[in-house]
Amino acid sequence: MSFNKIYFIISIILNIAFSQNSETFFENGESFLASGDLISAEESFNSALKVDPSFAPALQGLSKLYLYKGDLNKANEYSIQAVQKDEEFRSWSSQISKITEKIQNGNRNVRKGLYEEAIKEYEMILSDHPYFPDAEFYKGLTRFKQKDIERAAQHFKNALIIYPEHKKARKGLDNVTKQFLNAGNKAYKRGDIVKSINYYEKALEYDPEFYLAYFQLGVLQKKQGQSKKAIESLNKVLEINPDHDKTWFTLGTAYESDGNNEEAINHYSKAIEINPGYAKAYGNIGKLYTDLGNYAMAEDILKTVTQIDTEYADGFMRLGILYLEQEKFLEASQNLELAISLDIKDYYKYFNLASAYNNLKEWDKAVIASQACVDLKRRFGGGWLELGLAELGRKNKTRAKKHFEEARKDRDWRKMAERKIDEINNPAKYEK
Repeated sequence: MSFNKIYFIISIILNIAFSQNSETFFENGESFLASGDLISAEESFNSALKVDPSFAPALQGLSKLYLYKGDLNKANEYSIQAVQKDEEFRSWSSQISKITEKIQNGNRNVRKGLYEEAIKEYEMILSDHPYFPDAEFYKGLTRFKQKDIERAAQHFKNALIIYPEHKKARKGLDNVTKQFLNAGNKAYKRGDIVKSINYYEKALEYDPEFYLAYFQLGVLQKKQGQSKKAIESLNKVLEINPDHDKTWFTLGTAYESDGNNEEAINHYSKAIEINPGYAKAYGNIGKLYTDLGNYAMAEDILKTVTQIDTEYADGFMRLGILYLEQEKFLEASQNLELAISLDIKDYYKYFNLASAYNNLKEWDKAVIASQACVDLKRRFGGGWLELGLAELGRKNKTRAKKHFEEARKDRDWRKMAERKIDEINNPAKYEK
């Protein structure tokens, strides 16, 4: 057999082998593309081209792949390359040109305010190429311009179902869900709980990963006393975003309201781990340790937070309350004075300061503090009780009795107020 014949046979064998490999890679790429595995599809098409750089079907496959990604420029680039390798792919290139033309027509109609005409252009693209996410995206953008938020959200969601990495569709959906969130917050402020919940749930209907809607649901449910539902909603936030410090803190408040102090402390601590400057979390831990009688730990935590955030009024207040619990009245008054210097509108701070002053027998200061308390919250019996005690300390029984009468209107303070009134009316009964 001559050398030329042998060379010819080898060439045919090699070409068949290359062709078979290219076909296999291409078929794999098509399968991956159909299943939505774009990364593997791209690898397979490129592998086909490595075997045979002139293999036009793989170039068409890459063109189609970029349509899946919403990259019309790249899709067009590969369609042109496919035609250059094989004229049979001219029809595919023409389809890409038609898509470009319809997008341009649709966008032009939107600028003119011809929204329904624009929608028709985008729908014609989807009828032939349902895997092209930009057609859904532009439909969403059109509805958004019409202020049809729900339909806009649906189209943005559809685009992301086709291609989850579509940045413009993601941004569009985020804008819409934030509008639902804001509408829910406004409804809540108006006192329309049902409508606020509907808005939050609507946001989640279109974007189940929108953790801020779960967070707001949890906050609302907690305020309604539905701690179990609140905990469920807030835990969904952490499934999506485990580093959301506000959720850890709010979960802590939910557990605290249920009396589960250990879980509350754990969640407050996690909030601090994520955000070392989270003053409220420190403050709530300090309060819980105070309530549990662990004064050393409470003092350490509260001193820490007042150093971290010297403007955190509640930190100084909780430190003052801690010292009241330990009957360290001077230290209590000093910290409560600092708390009030930072926040002059909290009746509870004045109440505790009045208590510290009364225990220090600084009656005039106690009158001023307790008067400020009841001025801020007229129906709070504790403030009236401290005001009565201060006047009693100043030997003014008439005024004291008047203030105790106000205190007894508050059922939480009724028994204490009635006892003090009885002490004034029947002093002999209480003489030792």
